Amino acid sequence: MKKILITLLGVACFSCSNYLDLQDGNTLNQDSYWKTEEHLELAVNAAYESLTPEELYARGYRDLDCISDNGYNEWNWMKYWDISVGQHNPSTDRISYVWNDNYKGIRRANEILDNAPGMGIDQEVKDTAIGEALFLRGLFYNNLSILYNNVPLILSVVSPEGARIEKSSKEEVVAQIIDDLTQAIDLLPTKGETPGRITKNAAIALRARVYLYNQQWENAANDCEEVMTSNKYSLVDDYSMLFSDEGQNSTESIFSVQFVSNMKAGEQFSGTYKKQPQSHFGVLPNLVYDYYCKHGLKAENCPDATPFSVWSDEKGLPLSKAELEAKGLSIFDYWAEFENRDPRLDFSVLRGGEPWLDADKWDNSVKATRYGIQKYIRKELGLYTDGNKNFMILRYADVLLMYAEAKNELNGPSAEVFNALSQVRRRVNMPDVDNTLNQEQLREEIRHERRTELAFEGLRYFDELRWKTAKNDFENNVIFHERNFDENKHYWWPLPQTEIDRNPNLSQNPGW
Repeated sequence: MKKILITLLGVACFSCSNYLDLQDGNTLNQDSYWKTEEHLELAVNAAYESLTPEELYARGYRDLDCISDNGYNEWNWMKYWDISVGQHNPSTDRISYVWNDNYKGIRRANEILDNAPGMGIDQEVKDTAIGEALFLRGLFYNNLSILYNNVPLILSVVSPEGARIEKSSKEEVVAQIIDDLTQAIDLLPTKGETPGRITKNAAIALRARVYLYNQQWENAANDCEEVMTSNKYSLVDDYSMLFSDEGQNSTESIFSVQFVSNMKAGEQFSGTYKKQPQSHFGVLPNLVYDYYCKHGLKAENCPDATPFSVWSDEKGLPLSKAELEAKGLSIFDYWAEFENRDPRLDFSVLRGGEPWLDADKWDNSVKATRYGIQKYIRKELGLYTDGNKNFMILRYADVLLMYAEAKNELNGPSAEVFNALSQVRRRVNMPDVDNTLNQEQLREEIRHERRTELAFEGLRYFDELRWKTAKNDFENNVIFHERNFDENKHYWWPLPQTEIDRNPNLSQNPGW
């Protein structure tokens, strides 16, 4: 049974107001609080709870795939579509939502970091709480630095006036993130007693991600190797089980957000609505096309495969049974192509005619792209907005792929790179990577593997930004609709206009 980690604090403890517009009345009463271990535990639970807003890990983080070349946002009011086609601006509300929720988490972490050191309680309890707060602050700042580039660096609870500061450079922010995580590693336990609590290896894995995203290849590889040699994590045998109720807190999960349904602490990324898997999320055909056949070859190079483009119209939409028959093709042969692909395609993407929930065949005509998301989605009818699936922020397969990427970028192909990459592929019975590939070829294979292994886990958009491949992949490779990516400004989001108006010292990002 899942243990409940998250305890929501009352209004008297923490407000959900904008961190950069903090009011004095929202600060904890120092005379009555920060006295006991119970007080500290409540503060830590509140910091964990800051992971759960809809705009962060309850759905928003996963929905970043709608901005990438993996997905299409069908509900325009959510504003992912605006960002994906380059029509967003400083007043786009989603830009503000993500900013605000990350800074709320930072403020809660700062409350702990300001007050826990002076508490007269057990030192080990304090150290763990401080380590957790440092990890969370690093996680939230990493999100901000990727999306907004240069952001205000606030390291303590401040007054509204004190929050009106200039942006720090991305280099300064990244250095602080690494420093926070390095401190956290020294303070955190090797293994948490409660599922979902942050551990030493979680901090090491997150630091590896930060190093990787900032092209510090050697440091990234070293951190990944430390997690790999800890012997505390392993790939689970069944890929699809990872994203089911049974797979939660498995040996592959390094750090997951723990959600609890029916307690106002649930998630929205796994829900079904009128038997549709996440009605707002359409899977782009170009992702479906990108999965290799079981031989490990691209479909156009595989003697036993027919490219999905043959079964689709000019927009990439799969043809109906009647349309296929008119071309002398069979819907059954089209369905068979899914069985001839990397199994992760069938586990992750729902196709028309596939059994779904209590229906014999899923009706894909309601989906604009004709493909639905299947990874993480509930396999039973239930509430749409309140689920109990955990969301994995860090898992072992990602560590193996980060290690492979860092080692290849550092020194080129090696046995260590091929072994890490092949471990991930063998889990789904895909053949090993060709060990004669050169560095550039191997780079493309690693990037392909990240796309297929980690699809719909909120990482593809970040990968496209850090690789600087977004313009080509979004404008030239997306099938179904047209996108625009201006390299002079779209590699970072604008700062919210409300923050610019509130803080005279805050300058807008270039191009905006």
